[in-house]
Amino acid sequence: MHPALPVPAPEFRALHAEERSCLLDWQSQARAIGIDAVQDLAPRRWPCPIADTIIGVYKRGDELASWLVVGHAGWWAVSCCDDGTVSQSLGSLADALALVYQLGTRQLGTRQLGNQPIE
Repeated sequence: MHPALPVPAPEFRALHAEERSCLLDWQSQARAIGIDAVQDLAPRRWPCPIADTIIGVYKRGDELASWLVVGHAGWWAVSCCDDGTVSQSLGSLADALALVYQLGTRQLGTRQLGNQPIE
């Protein structure tokens, strides 16, 4: 399973203190759109060299991550695990998390209105 709130300090070692704080603040706000956990996926065994930071973002009740927030060399991207889309490069973790929030809000609105997006 994935961890519950809050973000434990030993995780996310690749993040700077201010990025860790940003992630913790964001995680509290993201509860409103059904996000209940984030997980540091960078320490996992990968078949090849990977990015500096990989954050799995989990919706309430899901065993698999809905999004991956990937950081490398100061740049960030968001990958949607449902459809495989990847965002353009973003300049900060805060920007990447804002995009996840926006995408999560759209998904929440679609579910609440029977697959009709909120306009």
